[in-house]
Amino acid sequence: MNQSVMFPSEQWFRELARQMQTEKYKDQYRGLGAIDCTMVVQVDDPQGPDLIEVQFKSYEVRSIRQLNSLDEADPEHFRIEGPYEAWQEMIENIMENGEPDLEHTLNFLTFPDDPMVVDGPDQLQTDTFYRYNQSLQLFFNGAAEVATRFA
Repeated sequence: MNQSVMFPSEQWFRELARQMQTEKYKDQYRGLGAIDCTMVVQVDDPQGPDLIEVQFKSYEVRSIRQLNSLDEADPEHFRIEGPYEAWQEMIENIMENGEPDLEHTLNFLTFPDDPMVVDGPDQLQTDTFYRYNQSLQLFFNGAAEVATRFA
């Protein structure tokens, strides 16, 4: 692993995007199929939310950018919002195990809208999260290969 990268940051998500292209993950993404969506990750903490937009196209990430507000997001996006502590716990679990245990998957953490919530400008965009859920989980599983530090 390289030098540690702060979560949440554009650089941290770029490291996950880089993991998508490694031999370890490339075939797994191909097995799941192409991804075509825009995800906004909202990490809530007392200083205010961090918003990172990740645009997926085919088998790679097209762009990653820090947003100042949701108004800057691509109109066709879904958002995963959760407290900093929930994100940190999920990432640490992935780092420890190489993938999340059942209680630290995106599906488990968002299903009851607690501690994380998925929404979007409309139901079609929100449904995109569920359509690509396995690929999105694989994206976050790349955290197992990223030396991450937390504030």
